[in-house]
Amino acid sequence: MVTNNKFNINEIKLTVPEYSKNKHNLSSAKTIDEINELELIKEIKEISKTKKFFNKRNFHNKNLVFFGMGGSSLGIKTIIQTLSKEDDFKKKVFLLDNLDGEDFERIFDKINIKSTNFVFISKSGSTFEIKKLLKETIKKLASKSIKISSSIYFITENNNGYLNKFGKKENIPTFYINPYIGGRFSVLSKCSLIPCQMMDIDWKKIIMGALSSYEIILKSKFIAINSLANFYYKNLNKGKTNTGIMSYKNNMEYFGEWFMQLWGESLGKISEDGVSTGLTPMRYLGPKDQHSQMQLILDGPKDKTLTVLSIKNNKKGNSELNKSALKEKNATVKALNIKKIPCLEVEINRLNEESLGSLLIVFQLTTIILAKKMKVNPFNQPAVELIKKNLTF
Repeated sequence: MVTNNKFNINEIKLTVPEYSKNKHNLSSAKTIDEINELELIKEIKEISKTKKFFNKRNFHNKNLVFFGMGGSSLGIKTIIQTLSKEDDFKKKVFLLDNLDGEDFERIFDKINIKSTNFVFISKSGSTFEIKKLLKETIKKLASKSIKISSSIYFITENNNGYLNKFGKKENIPTFYINPYIGGRFSVLSKCSLIPCQMMDIDWKKIIMGALSSYEIILKSKFIAINSLANFYYKNLNKGKTNTGIMSYKNNMEYFGEWFMQLWGESLGKISEDGVSTGLTPMRYLGPKDQHSQMQLILDGPKDKTLTVLSIKNNKKGNSELNKSALKEKNATVKALNIKKIPCLEVEINRLNEESLGSLLIVFQLTTIILAKKMKVNPFNQPAVELIKKNLTF
């Protein structure tokens, strides 16, 4: 029988195996002070005092096309889908996060280019893909004799990057973001929240949910976060190198994608001891993937853990089907326990802006604490730079 600890952080209940408690505890006063001084925490506190990022502009009456790679797009995608905001915006919203010529042309076929704003997001401002997409978008605008400064916006750092220099030259409205927050940790920063204001999403509630949750975590000296990190760390040391995250709600699918970048880029490193380490993230969608992947998880190689996400009080849509999905989730957890597959549960009471902010900060902090235990730097990605060095514009 599995004995569990339960932790409540605002709208979230965490159910973590008992063995995860108080082992490899690194939440000393020094560690907590270090986390409290992180730029991502400072940014949340600063933004909580902000009313708006810019004066009202003509965004809600125009289509919006966002261009971004990795953390510059995953945060926005997660917020839009999780909060089911796709249909709330008065015009169409598109997000292009890959170099796919067919997809690019398909989007331009769907929009009226004269009534569309194009927003390019790049932390460095020199991302190869963003430069290419910008170049092709400018060609489209030129074909309609549209002035680019009236339709294009940049979100980037105030640096010597391509976007910033090009923006100043062409008088393109540019919003500056914190240079000390990496893309995969930027979901609760202006990088994602400025687009939220463009779409009339209540980003203030997201930030307040994250901040109030952080204050609860800080007051309890990171006990819940330590338990989460210890769950993954203990199982990593037992050879459980694959981390599955299974959401029992369709609009949590992009959260799984966001988690995969956070986990993969933060933890897949060469440790201080010179050892290649990491946890390979996998995302599933329940109950659908019970019929395609659960056989492998239950009877396959014992190298996996599973994190199960569910919504306790989902008032939207067909209530009977929502209840049935939760029954499926409970049956899955029981099967995991019978087969002794390490599992933890994340139950969201109500899925809204505040609980999303809470969920995002919980997983960001867990990643940071876990990286400390694994002796890796969660904020860099040195190997990825090898790819960038081989690319030329």
